[in-house]
Amino acid sequence: MSKAFLKHIALFFLSVVLGYLIIEYYTRQLPLGYTNISTQLEKEQSNIEILILGSSQIKNAINPEWLDQPAISLTSGNQHHDTDFKLLKGVLSRLNSLETVVLEISYNHFELPHNGSRFWKNSIYYNYYNVNAFERTAYFKDRLIYLSNPSFFSERLTETYIHNVQNTGFNSFGFDTLNYEGRFKKLQYNEAAIAKTNFRINEEENKALFAQNAALLQEMLLFLKEQNLRVVICQTPMYRSYLPRRNSNILHRRDSLIAAIKGQSPGIIFLNKEEDTLTYNVKDYWNQSHLNPRGAAKFTAQLNHLLSKVN
Repeated sequence: MSKAFLKHIALFFLSVVLGYLIIEYYTRQLPLGYTNISTQLEKEQSNIEILILGSSQIKNAINPEWLDQPAISLTSGNQHHDTDFKLLKGVLSRLNSLETVVLEISYNHFELPHNGSRFWKNSIYYNYYNVNAFERTAYFKDRLIYLSNPSFFSERLTETYIHNVQNTGFNSFGFDTLNYEGRFKKLQYNEAAIAKTNFRINEEENKALFAQNAALLQEMLLFLKEQNLRVVICQTPMYRSYLPRRNSNILHRRDSLIAAIKGQSPGIIFLNKEEDTLTYNVKDYWNQSHLNPRGAAKFTAQLNHLLSKVN
């Protein structure tokens, strides 16, 4: 094999590596909020008294900046209780002042599969929060953000650097204060038009998954009790057209589990605003199942008031 050929091979691989490193660099510069959360976690870890966990529904509903006590939100889209539990265990030793853990129990939580060890955001948690959620030894590849979900990040890179779309306003807590550009704003908050739109909601029952997910939640609640941590369980507001679409059997099983938890653990605090159609109106929503920052101001105030009564 000639030296010239080996040189060409080396140059080719060098250019591939260099090209990837450039993509990885710009991926890490994207305005996604994780950098802000990581910085806040590192800077305030000894002072944090409230830890918020859950999916995008609670992520959009609580701005930690508006809480009276120091708080951090490790919420994220499509995040289930198994990931919440891993994050809780992963950061607990750093949060010496932690008093309260806020959890979410949505309509969707118990009859959808958990994230598992191959969830693409495990690389996010590993890089930004130093939490290994892979359920295995972490490898060098796990440090590469872009490779965790190339299609997702390619879309974000195109929006940000090619089309120059800049419509986020993450504060130091990673909460997007400009997150209004959802379905409802596009329809100009026209309730008649919104009522005609279709939206995704899980209507497929899975009793086996319910049993598995319910058991995991009970395990997490027991762990929190052993750590002498106060637990607040939230049900965030849903828009009025979402409520009748819920499968009555899924809803009954979820509500029966909540009733059982209340009976077994009277110390747990509940904030249930799922069916609150009086406090929340159409201009408080991003879509049928998520609040916008205007709605988050109301929900965060309700959580803050609840916490003030128990402190």
